[in-house]
Amino acid sequence: MPKFADSVSREQQLLLSVQFTSPGQLAQIFSAFVGQFYDRRAFDTLARQVCDCYDRDDQERARTFRVHLDRRLSDRYHDPVVWELADTAEERAA
Repeated sequence: MPKFADSVSREQQLLLSVQFTSPGQLAQIFSAFVGQFYDRRAFDTLARQVCDCYDRDDQERARTFRVHLDRRLSDRYHDPVVWELADTAEERAA
């Protein structure tokens, strides 16, 4: 029998996660696994996707997720998430 996670898309999994998990709880879970990502950009991308899912329903919940995650990462001596991507090559070089 296939697992539930295998039968729904990644986007649906994220939407279900934010529907049933508070922003503070999900930020705590994320911060616990930051070291498991070989490429930190992948972690930041996933965090932005989750934030976007929260933002679909409630901007305040999205802001809460951002604030809590950045604070927890700081407590673990990690850089905050890169929430805004550079739009131009000049900004990327800076």
